[in-house]
Amino acid sequence: MKKAIYGAGQFGRYFFKILDKKIGIDFFIDAYTTSDELYGKQIFRPENAPTATVYNSVHFHDDEIVKLLKTEGFEVKSFTETLKEFPEIFSVFRKKRFLWLDETKSLIDEKLDKVLKLLKDSESLEIFNKIVEFRKSFNMEYYPYPNSKLSEQYFPKDVPVIPETDELRFIDCGAFTGDTIELINNNVQKSKKVSVVSFEPDPNNLNTLQKNIKKFPNIDTVVIPMGVYSETKILKFSLSGSGSAISKDGDVSVPVTSLDETVYSFKPNYIKMDVEGAEKEALCGAKNIIRDFTPNLAISLYHKPEDLWELPLLINELNPNYDFYIRVHAHLAIETVFYCIRKNRD
Repeated sequence: MKKAIYGAGQFGRYFFKILDKKIGIDFFIDAYTTSDELYGKQIFRPENAPTATVYNSVHFHDDEIVKLLKTEGFEVKSFTETLKEFPEIFSVFRKKRFLWLDETKSLIDEKLDKVLKLLKDSESLEIFNKIVEFRKSFNMEYYPYPNSKLSEQYFPKDVPVIPETDELRFIDCGAFTGDTIELINNNVQKSKKVSVVSFEPDPNNLNTLQKNIKKFPNIDTVVIPMGVYSETKILKFSLSGSGSAISKDGDVSVPVTSLDETVYSFKPNYIKMDVEGAEKEALCGAKNIIRDFTPNLAISLYHKPEDLWELPLLINELNPNYDFYIRVHAHLAIETVFYCIRKNRD
């Protein structure tokens, strides 16, 4: 039977480097790409592809993709099944310096131990230990599976993220196209007054963001077309949709600012940061807000290898009056979020 990879994006390329050598790949399947071929292999839509065993390279919505492909009559290997069968794929992630898998960075046991002592619940301890052991060995026994049943990103049911006040004053750092606004609408009780300040520097995302916030007139939203950082300045920025990031080799120059300079008087009580590796600088730029108001925090913990210990220890240094939780919301520990919940919430 022919062999195919579902997904012709970045991960599809990574999977191809190993799977083509091991078993030979005949073609790609992708529901969205506008390209006709990749690495000399034809790209089909699912409904038009020949019969094949399909290896899914798309980590988001793995279950839905597997179900779709099986409905089309394919034999399918899920994202994690493929990783178990071909663990050599992890070497490609590491060589490509992909997010927290960057092979140039080593774990620092002393700092990891300090973070462990800060974590509030057994779920966080288990997740943290799995991430550490998985990074050391890439043994799928320690693979940190996302907990999709309880953990909707930024509003997990088992972490008390929503402040116990009459008003939610939310800061969305890295607003993208407004997906977090929809999560707020779906998870915050309608009787609570909700105000949101959204920071998004990518001009390609801003039009969609502005359209999407209009769908939720009950949420008072202001969009600031800037990135967040430790200070106000102009930085180079690489444009790539959901992965747009500050980069010295960036395509455009964008303004960035600190939260302390822009929203201190707003007295936010929940701050979300998914700013593609600039989380440390953004937290430093919010140090006065964190110290003075102790807002709940949801901070991405996977863009850089050292984020796993540097960000928790930085936040605890800024303000020790937090309970700390970790939850994983996607495969490969992507969308791992560090939740900081104000103690003494009464």
